Amino acid sequence: MTEQAVQAAADQANREGKLHPSQRRMVLDGNFWTLVVVLLVLIALAVLTPIKIGMSPSEIRTSNDLAAFLHEPLTSYWSQNAPLFVMSLVWLVLAVYPGRAIWRRTADWREGKVTVVPGLTHDFGHVQHRPSGVLPPMYLYEITERIPFTYLVVNGKRYRLDPDLKSRVLGGRTNGAVFAPRSKLLVNVVAA
Repeated sequence: MTEQAVQAAADQANREGKLHPSQRRMVLDGNFWTLVVVLLVLIALAVLTPIKIGMSPSEIRTSNDLAAFLHEPLTSYWSQNAPLFVMSLVWLVLAVYPGRAIWRRTADWREGKVTVVPGLTHDFGHVQHRPSGVLPPMYLYEITERIPFTYLVVNGKRYRLDPDLKSRVLGGRTNGAVFAPRSKLLVNVVAA
């Protein structure tokens, strides 16, 4: 199948509210796998922090035997390791953000549904600064940040367009921005 035929099939599937198989890699992209690695590292830190850094029960017994010999107060396992368990709890709380993002993306990938937001697209062209003031709900602009980038703004949320998607969005006409519903990822733009 040619690239144009695949794109036409994707456009048709998107208009029907479905995620085309060729677009599934956009949901489980490099950012998704980075989030998976971050989540695994945070969980590993939460589990290994008290195990590797904390005092074991045998070390506590040895410490208490020495403290009893020196007539010092005895310590408990929890009093010695409480800061490490608090640190583990912090790692787990930090793991919530990538976990939720992973759940949203996998739910979008599994369900295969999309949301199309239609709107008249205003084109600001090449600008020096991001447009401000009273703005339409959907607009397009290009700005140079060392190299030129084109952005599509839909209902206040900005999406950087790759060259392929940029060629499909035309200002001054009604376009439909196609999103994965849970993760709010822009997967396509179709002529509405």
